[in-house]
Amino acid sequence: MDSVNELRMQAPASSRMPVRHKLSLSHVKLSPYAYEVERETIAWMEVSGLIPDERYLESVSNMAVWGYAGFSHPFAKNEELLLYSKYITLWLLWDDVVVERATDLSAILHGLANAFRWDSGTWHEKDPYLRAWRSIVEGYKGLGVSPDYLHRLNRKMGTWVKTVACENQSVCSAGVVNPWSHLRRRLVTIGVIPTAQLLDLDVGDVDCVPVARRVVMAASAVVAIVNELVSVEKDADRVNLVALVQNRHQCDVESAYDRVVGMCRTELAKLSALVDALPAGLQGWGRLMLHMAEGFSYWHFVCPRYDRKRITCQIPSTCQKPPALVERALPAVLSP
Repeated sequence: MDSVNELRMQAPASSRMPVRHKLSLSHVKLSPYAYEVERETIAWMEVSGLIPDERYLESVSNMAVWGYAGFSHPFAKNEELLLYSKYITLWLLWDDVVVERATDLSAILHGLANAFRWDSGTWHEKDPYLRAWRSIVEGYKGLGVSPDYLHRLNRKMGTWVKTVACENQSVCSAGVVNPWSHLRRRLVTIGVIPTAQLLDLDVGDVDCVPVARRVVMAASAVVAIVNELVSVEKDADRVNLVALVQNRHQCDVESAYDRVVGMCRTELAKLSALVDALPAGLQGWGRLMLHMAEGFSYWHFVCPRYDRKRITCQIPSTCQKPPALVERALPAVLSP
């Protein structure tokens, strides 16, 4: 396995709440193009009209795009990583700004389907998000993907939109949500299912291979559970797996947290075993899935969006990041 890159950027634990839990990851690597791709992604978003003011810039900056893309797809070539970075960063902002606040689901699904269609045709779209999606689709067409590839990707994104809409209707109803039902839904809304298709543009339809589908779902579980673990405080007014487990087992929050950490460790072990069981032709894709799942998980520990008051993350081998790269001048993006 390639050497692991680690960035020592965890936020200090709260003095009122000592860190009591630790998660260990073994497939974490940072792309050598991570910071260049972040700069280009944010510049593209500004040109696309997606960063109209400092508030939006701060929101995108807090996504830690360098790690979001760089940890989850560390072996991609520069051009492919940039397109992938645009895709997942646009997706995250689109979810925050559009999907979570949407009242007309049909309009969103129609716009997305239109943006993901194969035929370019004449297209006049006022929505900057849909224009940006279309730009990304054209980029993937330029990399040689097939019409079937785009059809599958559009179908998965449509399923994600519908499931997020259902989730948004019940996020404040913890008393009526079963923790396992919540987690099953999170396997879809966490976004790993479409992302798995972006990792290897030549791998074919992994949905047709049962063991590959199980790899995708195990990866989804890992990322979803980590997201729940670092969002306990952030999700105080929403449904969170830790709170649901606490309610289900009538235990204190630390005991519930420990149970959920144990669930994550189980899914990590399952994911590795499932990848090992893949047929030879899918082993390369499986290794990318391991790095994606653990890379997204580790990103939560360097991203300002999340809390790490109760948990730290440990990975082998270290690679220090020059402090100058942390203090990059992102506001300059908005300069004339």
